Amino acid sequence: MTPAEIAKLDDAFRVGEQVRVIERDHHGVVMVRTPSCTCEIALQGAHVLSWRPHGHVDLLWCTALPPAGSGRAIRGGIPICWPWFGPHASDPAQPQHGLVRTQVWRLVTTSVLDDAAHIAFEIDAGGGRVHVDVIAGTSLQLALTTTNTGSAPLVVTEALHTYFSVGDAARATVIGLDGCRYRDNTDGGREKVWRGPCVMDRETIAVFETSPDAAVIDDPVLGRRIRIARDGGRSTVAWNPGDNIAPLKDVPDGEQRRFICVESGNVWSSAVTIEAGTSHRIGVRYEIERH
Repeated sequence: MTPAEIAKLDDAFRVGEQVRVIERDHHGVVMVRTPSCTCEIALQGAHVLSWRPHGHVDLLWCTALPPAGSGRAIRGGIPICWPWFGPHASDPAQPQHGLVRTQVWRLVTTSVLDDAAHIAFEIDAGGGRVHVDVIAGTSLQLALTTTNTGSAPLVVTEALHTYFSVGDAARATVIGLDGCRYRDNTDGGREKVWRGPCVMDRETIAVFETSPDAAVIDDPVLGRRIRIARDGGRSTVAWNPGDNIAPLKDVPDGEQRRFICVESGNVWSSAVTIEAGTSHRIGVRYEIERH
């Protein structure tokens, strides 16, 4: 985006000094500063980069922004995977995780109420209109709403692919998946049952096509718990590359220990069919509490 385009957006959507649209490395970024938190959201991908409620370490791990217009997705934060999760089912030339991660979205709403900022974005892609609401305050809430603007049913898989900042990936545990069936993508997609807390002390690609709506990340190094409450989705994906970071050119060696991904969505057999003229919504809420 050009400086003039970013300045125009700031003029149109600024809320005092609490919500601004700024330029960072030629990207437009919505910057939130309220008495309850700071939050940054890139217009590329409607991608939450950072959320730091006051008194806490940032919820999210994120790398530097890629060159603007490069077609590269942002690594970290909360990527939006839509209208497919992972590789395209029939065309390997299509981009990983869908169409919208590398596109610049329209900024449609900014407001502040009771120290919480509400930011909304939209994009038209893949036969649908996608709307994202971000509410950043003492909790972080995201809602992804897909409206089928075509005349035939629209089938989507989707995920909010959140990279949580942790003190040590091998010591953080995800509570709430005990007894759930999953596909182990480090073992040819074999179906297994997870037993006990989920610990990502090695390469982990665990796809829970159906899972409970609530989970907790317990992080003894940072001394906190992250509460995850999903709404409108059925699936959870737990991922950390472990030592297998060679394909991830944008993850510096050692940084993989600083995050775990616990993704909320509807994937594979939990794909959603949206009839013409109707909408589907998935949401998630994150809260941080000290030990």
